[in-house]
Amino acid sequence: MRLKVTFARPDGRNDDIVVTTDAAASIADVAGAIARVDPRSQLAPGAAEQPLTLRTVTPGGTDWLLLPPDALIGEDWVGSGASVALADSATYYLSQDHGAAATLAVIDVLSGPDAGARIALGSGTTIVGRGAECDVVLSDKLVSKRHVRLEVAAGVDLVDLGSANGVVVDGGLVSKLRIEHTETVQIGDSRLRVTVVGTVAATGDDHRDGPIYFNRSPRVETRYAGQEFAAPEVPTEKDDQPFPWLAMVAPVVLGVSMWVIFDRPAALLFVLMSPMMLIGNFFMNRSKDKRHLKRAIGRFDVRLAALSAQLLSERTLEQSARLGESPSTADALAESLARGPLMWTRRPEHWSFLNVRLGVGTMRSRNTIDASLRGELLPEFQERLDAVMTEHATVEQVPLIDNLFDAGALGVAGGADACVGTVNSLLVQLTALHSPAELAVASLVTPRWSRELEWLKWLPHTSSPQSPLAGGHLADSASSAASVLAALEEVITQRQKSKKSARRGAMDQERAALERGEEVGSGKTGEGTQSPIPAIIVVISDDVDVDRARLVQLAENGADAGVYPIWVARNVAALPAVCRTSVAVDEHTGLATVSFVRLGEAIADVALESVDSATALHFARRQAPVIDAGALIADSSDLPRSVSMVTLLGHDLVDTHEAAIDRWRQNASIHDRTPGALQRSKRAGTLRAIVGSTGVHAMHLDLRTQGPHALVGGTTGAGKSEFLQAWVLGMAAEYSPDRVSFLFVDYKGGSAFADCVSLPHCVGLVTDLSPHLVRRALTSLRAELRHREHLLNHKKAKDLIELEKRGDPDSPPALVLVIDEFAALVSEVPEFVDGVVDIAQRGRSLGIHLIMATQRPAGVIKDNLRANTNLRVALRMADESDSNDVVGVKDAAHFDPGLPGRGIAKTGPGRLLQFQSGYAGGWTSREPEIAEIGIAELRFGGETAWEPPADPRAGQERELGQTDQQKLVEALVGAARSARIPAPRRPWLDELPLLADLDQILQGTDAALALGLADAPTEQQQRPVCFLPDIDGHLGIYGTGGSGKSVALRTLAIAAGNTSRGGPVAVYGLDFAAGSLRMLEPLPHVGSIITGDDTERIIRLFRLLKAELESRGNRFAEANASTIAEYRTLANRPSEPRILLLIDGFGAFREEWEVASGRSNWYDVFRSILSDGRQLGIHVVFTADRSGSLPSSVRSSVQRRVVLRLADDTGYNLLDVPGDILNAKSAPGRAIVDGLETQVAIWGGSAVAAEQAAAVRVLASTLEAQGVQSALPIGTLSRDYCADVLPDRVKTWPVLGLSDETLAPVGFEPRGTLLVSGPPASGRSTTLRAITHSLRRFDSGMVQYYIGNARSGLAGLPAWAGAATTIAEAVDLAKELTQAVTAETSGARIAIVVENLADFLQTPADAVIVELIKQVKRSDHFLVADGETASWNSSWPLFVEMKNSRRGLLLQPDTIEGDIILKTPLPRLNRAEFPSGRGMMVAGGRAVRVQLPFVE
Repeated sequence: MRLKVTFARPDGRNDDIVVTTDAAASIADVAGAIARVDPRSQLAPGAAEQPLTLRTVTPGGTDWLLLPPDALIGEDWVGSGASVALADSATYYLSQDHGAAATLAVIDVLSGPDAGARIALGSGTTIVGRGAECDVVLSDKLVSKRHVRLEVAAGVDLVDLGSANGVVVDGGLVSKLRIEHTETVQIGDSRLRVTVVGTVAATGDDHRDGPIYFNRSPRVETRYAGQEFAAPEVPTEKDDQPFPWLAMVAPVVLGVSMWVIFDRPAALLFVLMSPMMLIGNFFMNRSKDKRHLKRAIGRFDVRLAALSAQLLSERTLEQSARLGESPSTADALAESLARGPLMWTRRPEHWSFLNVRLGVGTMRSRNTIDASLRGELLPEFQERLDAVMTEHATVEQVPLIDNLFDAGALGVAGGADACVGTVNSLLVQLTALHSPAELAVASLVTPRWSRELEWLKWLPHTSSPQSPLAGGHLADSASSAASVLAALEEVITQRQKSKKSARRGAMDQERAALERGEEVGSGKTGEGTQSPIPAIIVVISDDVDVDRARLVQLAENGADAGVYPIWVARNVAALPAVCRTSVAVDEHTGLATVSFVRLGEAIADVALESVDSATALHFARRQAPVIDAGALIADSSDLPRSVSMVTLLGHDLVDTHEAAIDRWRQNASIHDRTPGALQRSKRAGTLRAIVGSTGVHAMHLDLRTQGPHALVGGTTGAGKSEFLQAWVLGMAAEYSPDRVSFLFVDYKGGSAFADCVSLPHCVGLVTDLSPHLVRRALTSLRAELRHREHLLNHKKAKDLIELEKRGDPDSPPALVLVIDEFAALVSEVPEFVDGVVDIAQRGRSLGIHLIMATQRPAGVIKDNLRANTNLRVALRMADESDSNDVVGVKDAAHFDPGLPGRGIAKTGPGRLLQFQSGYAGGWTSREPEIAEIGIAELRFGGETAWEPPADPRAGQERELGQTDQQKLVEALVGAARSARIPAPRRPWLDELPLLADLDQILQGTDAALALGLADAPTEQQQRPVCFLPDIDGHLGIYGTGGSGKSVALRTLAIAAGNTSRGGPVAVYGLDFAAGSLRMLEPLPHVGSIITGDDTERIIRLFRLLKAELESRGNRFAEANASTIAEYRTLANRPSEPRILLLIDGFGAFREEWEVASGRSNWYDVFRSILSDGRQLGIHVVFTADRSGSLPSSVRSSVQRRVVLRLADDTGYNLLDVPGDILNAKSAPGRAIVDGLETQVAIWGGSAVAAEQAAAVRVLASTLEAQGVQSALPIGTLSRDYCADVLPDRVKTWPVLGLSDETLAPVGFEPRGTLLVSGPPASGRSTTLRAITHSLRRFDSGMVQYYIGNARSGLAGLPAWAGAATTIAEAVDLAKELTQAVTAETSGARIAIVVENLADFLQTPADAVIVELIKQVKRSDHFLVADGETASWNSSWPLFVEMKNSRRGLLLQPDTIEGDIILKTPLPRLNRAEFPSGRGMMVAGGRAVRVQLPFVE
């Protein structure tokens, strides 16, 4: 607020000052501020820091009033125009103790704990509350410590001190109440009747010099329309009639003719009489006309005299009425000083709005004579009528009026001394008759004129809060004039925009303001002024130091924009042409000539009205404190620039937990959870909370009574987030978590509610909403709606308020959804709006409320949502349309950007209240805050601020500690803990954690293997999700690289080991990926983890599974079991293991095994498991990177899916899951299971693979200690083993090596031929040595021969009975052996070893050896020959004869070698899988993989 006062010092040196402060500052604060900054202070050093107060006196008064120091300046103690002086505040308190105070009011306690009490009140301030320091102490627990303040004088002003329950009058809450007689109020549970003593009330002595709220009462204006008089009827002069000779002669001729024709003498009589008749008639008519003219002249004389007398009488009436139509300056001045009904009587709808009385002179009469037929009068009568008309055509001593809108600009010409009184008169007249809410005054003058117009600075019209001019209105220097001129030009631009200025040319007399009183009520005047409101009067002196062209353009364009110059110049010639009406003052006579350019008329000898400067100053100071009671006051200076939430709520709330608990109990918001406690009825609860300050009083908003939902608008930097924080903290401070809870939705990332989320009332924070999270939010909220509906139905309550009234401890708290950046949320996820509408429509009775904050509500808040948001708050908006959209007025668009938190609240139709939002981000201490009070010298051309002395502590750094918000949150958390209030039910759970610990969700049975934690918003919980083998059968896990597929497999494998309440599980894994399953190998229930390139073990595993399928199929059928759980019970085999096959990388598995020769049959086993495994307890869980990597047969067999993050968003649709739950930023392990967002659990709860592996090893030790059944491992065919570990024989055959199928020794028939094939370094020599060693162990009597090369290591073995190392020796030995083989005598069996058979090709030994081979094949003897693979492809008889037996050992073969060499197909082979000494043993059309030993 701004107070313009005179600061009176003891030495008589007074200064006019402007005090700018918020209404909540105390009088002591203002006095201290004046003392500190007074540049001519006479106080002793340090006296300014002592408690001071003010003394005031009204303009023209002599009785100084001492003001209470603690009273608020906004409580109407001081008004503008007054004089103030400093005083010691102790003087005020001392004066209160003298003598016995008279009883001015009485408080009767009607109900409550103190019912029956009666308290007498004296003059002054009385505090009522529960605190011991109060003047009136009540024991009601629902009464706040300091509840209300009573200011007692002629009446009682009751002020709420920010109490918890407020002050209730007739069922409604009030913050301030004026009691003139008797009023009953309720505070807490107590009803008080406050009665003003009658004798004191009758005195009406309020002893305050504060603002005067003036009511503009209706006033009937005198009007004179005038009338039209008819001119007297005047005889007309008639022309002389000629003698009727023809009429006389015609009868004579007729009579003579008749006499002659008919011979009748009587006809002669007719001839004789006819002339006589005509002559007689002629003379008689002439006599009659003369008599008629004589009578007409007599009547004319009488009527003309009467008309003249009537006009003369009417002139007096007209003169009096027209003087009343436009009050004189003297009348307006007198009425204004007395604050009579004439003051500010003109309103924009009046015909006289902006009329100005220029003076008194002779003007055309409104009475007229209708003389339209006077042209036929006789000249002498016409002259007489003209004389009367001329005499009464004008009226003397009537006002000369013009309308500023019509004239556009008014000029006053003459010397400065002569014009001062006239200019003062015009301004006094305008400001006395027009409210400052509808008329503002500005000036662009020189210092010479500013001295004369100094009184303008006191007028409320020059500093009105409704004025469109920002800053100072009065200018008397080049700099200040430039500022004011720019502001005026801005107003014109804003008001006109695209509209062109109207041209004001000549006008009819009847349309002029002079004659407008004659037409009042007609269509021309019924709508009032066309001027924009407020109109601005600008006083311009011709010699002001401003560009004249700009001034003239201001005058030219200003009229249609409501800006009207009064231009003062030394003569008419100096006035600009835009002054269409001018007053030229004659310095000698004091009379003036008024010229109406538009009427083409100049009126001389006009008597002017004059007001001297002293009278004008008295008038202005009397007007200074007056406020238009009917105008909305939006004075931003009434509000604090910033206000702390701690100050509003009270420091006790921050310092102690008990203060918060006490506040909650005052609001009856803590449930009584005492076992067996009776439910007590309570008053209907509210959600009323402090959010800021309205100046003098705290600003409260109540979502329940003013809502149920709220819309908050504010552009960037308007303080929207801070306001939301203040509102949330205000509600949290008033009500416990039993009464209210908060759910925050911040689309900007959660920063707006950083500290508020720690409140005990908070049930969740949702940020960065995606479409999926929006669905989650809406689903959770709808589930909360259903929960509350079911609760109310169960309790048989119609709404939450009824349940609260019962005091039911099961009553849920109101849930307030605070949504920041609602518009951005709607634009990104528009489906959110429909859900919010549903909540808004259903939520009120269920206690769910919305607070939606947005920068621009246009197009965002739909009609069906707007209908439920009765509570609107507009902080600074981007433009007027946005402001109008939120609160219905444009004011919020014009808030100062330097004042964040400034806002307007609309709590109902037409109920608007401006406030300053509380701020919780600062640091507030208990040290008294120095109010922000500005003191400036009040000057005509501007205000000169009085600067305070420098603060020596300024600039010093200090540790600020926690912010107010953090302190409040910490205090409320402690209060909830101390009061043992449980956390409110969370309708909206936090998002799933990035890591879920498998140990927390294990089910302990093989029938449900825990997979992860699922978010189920429809159930308002997060629950474990499991793989149900007996129901699901198999499981597919889909995801791109790094999405957590392997982790999911590990999770299931680990869960399979924790089945203490079920049966055992044997886990096998095929790792076609990066080897992530390897860490499972230590677990006892994990049989084997086989890599994708370990073909032999994969086949071995599928061989095992095939056998299990066949075995279980028969056994389960015999037991009539449909699941393994039934089989365990029916067959009494509880240890029958469930088998879980894990395949990591199904795409690679399929590629290598589906169609490959020798492998496809094992892939068929896999498909058999998919089709028959579920009921037999054999289950497959595989991973794939996309749906397309699975054939349709597999997809149809695996109904349940786990979908992790995919590389392509289209893949989600193919898997029939929502496409907006997961994205590229989804955490590893985040999945969709059964349509629910799920986080795959991890054993050990760590994302580090090494830590997971360590946890698995610890688990393995634990499971082994618990005796968990171990799974049969899938062994590996050893590469290096000694022949001595093998038995001597396998049944009746010698041992060849270890079989890949069984990992057991495999034998070979020791008769016939056996070829050994292989590439270099494949182990052919080792093979030959192993065979000879095995034969020797099998039959020690068998004779062995060697045919080969002398350089071979085999040649020197001692076991040979004979050896041929040359061709010749080979020929001889071969012939010898042929004979021995073909001999019929039964001797020892012979074993022949031919090394590198190709060495003998096309040599003399070739044919001999061929023959030997043939003979051996026909005998029981044995021959083995080796050669490189390439050599066996030839068709030489030496090789063909060996191949014909179709028996051999193919070392490190290719797949095709079986067909080429031995005519036996081999499975698909990879040579890399065959180390040295490993090959395919082909015999009898069957191939077996064999690893041969090494012989030491």
